Amino acid sequence: DLTFIGAMGPPGGGRNPITPRYMRHFNIVAFTEFDDASMARIYQTILDWWLDKAGFDSAFRNKSSAVINATMAAYKESVANLLPTPTKSHYTFN
Repeated sequence: DLTFIGAMGPPGGGRNPITPRYMRHFNIVAFTEFDDASMARIYQTILDWWLDKAGFDSAFRNKSSAVINATMAAYKESVANLLPTPTKSHYTFN
């Protein structure tokens, strides 16, 4: 048995469309982007769980919100300033 998993964004900015013949082999799952509050909650929950599991002091858990906010700010700056082009398609961030 063999399983393929793929992810992609819409065509443009260095990304090419795929053919229906190729696409028929996959199940398509699409969703809209989450707002900032939802993303922060998801990552906050994951980070808090990991800090608890790893046995970190509560002082670290109190700083997890700042870590999440800084990470999201860095991501937004990257997306805004490092736009993908055909010659720099590796600037596509997930």
